[in-house]
Amino acid sequence: MLFRSMKSIKTWVATLLLISSILVLANCGGEAEQKEIIETKVPVALDTVRYQPFQIDFHSIGRVVSENQVSLLFQSGGQVDSIWANIGDYVFKDQRLASIETDVYSTMYTQAKSMYEKSKRDLESSKALFNSNVISSDQFEMARIGLDNARAAYTQAKNSMDNTILRAPFSGWIVAKNLNIGDLVAPGGAMQPPMILADMNRLKIIVPVPEARIGQIRNGQFAQVEFKTFPDRIFEGAVLRIGMAPKNMSNNYDVEVRMSGNMTGMKLGLVGDVRIVQEYYEEALVLPLNLIQDNGQKKFIFLEEAGRAVEKEINIRALSGSQVFIEADIAPGDMIIVKGHNDVTDGVLLDIVE
Repeated sequence: MLFRSMKSIKTWVATLLLISSILVLANCGGEAEQKEIIETKVPVALDTVRYQPFQIDFHSIGRVVSENQVSLLFQSGGQVDSIWANIGDYVFKDQRLASIETDVYSTMYTQAKSMYEKSKRDLESSKALFNSNVISSDQFEMARIGLDNARAAYTQAKNSMDNTILRAPFSGWIVAKNLNIGDLVAPGGAMQPPMILADMNRLKIIVPVPEARIGQIRNGQFAQVEFKTFPDRIFEGAVLRIGMAPKNMSNNYDVEVRMSGNMTGMKLGLVGDVRIVQEYYEEALVLPLNLIQDNGQKKFIFLEEAGRAVEKEINIRALSGSQVFIEADIAPGDMIIVKGHNDVTDGVLLDIVE
């Protein structure tokens, strides 16, 4: 009996120890499982989605020219004896700019004028003699032809005399001068024109536009022009003319943009950055380019909702520098992840920091 009692006690103790071990193991397993389900928070910074203005534009480089510019040439040849204008001078229409020696032309003019006056008198005399039947009609016709020839010679001599003076055909600025006292000039063309006159109040910038984009350019489109030499100024303008044929056997078309506003200090030939605005939006969803992610199948961003990251697919409408105009199922007031966005995935818990 005692033996059986001792055996029963041992059996009960063993059973109790087994149950305790199972309970201990079960508790340890629960703690391990609990530790495994604790989520790690990803630190991020947020910003508010806002509407802002955005423009889709064409960007290129152009060179400044005048809408009204002319190379001034002498129409008579000779030696330069006077110069009355220099580079940078503003001159008025018909103002004298330079002249050549007139001795030869003055003599020719005087002789031609005398011959013209004599021919007029001869024709009057021939007319009276013809009416009196003293001379024949052929003789009278010769006198009339003589007057026509004398008039032509007189007109040519007068023009040659007048053309010894170089005059401004319109008011403007002397932008180039290739002339010195004593130079010999020839009528008509020259390697370098004696002077170049330009209206600096009417300036335009010539922009090359490739074939693929020329169809998007229209007359009147607004433009902005910036120059390195004027870092604090932005010049405005509008498309004036669009080329009808490629330039110099290329696939580029010249587009003329008329500039407006204060042209103080502007120089011909300056190179400027030109943006021709094709579309303008007062309110657009615009984000920095670095927030856009691409997995090869789609482009997306991350918003914050209820403390978690939410992936939002987007479509890119246009780029402007580092700014992107997008279309997406987001709205002003949504919170977008702007720092730490490369470390999050859809649904991850967030640690929001300033």
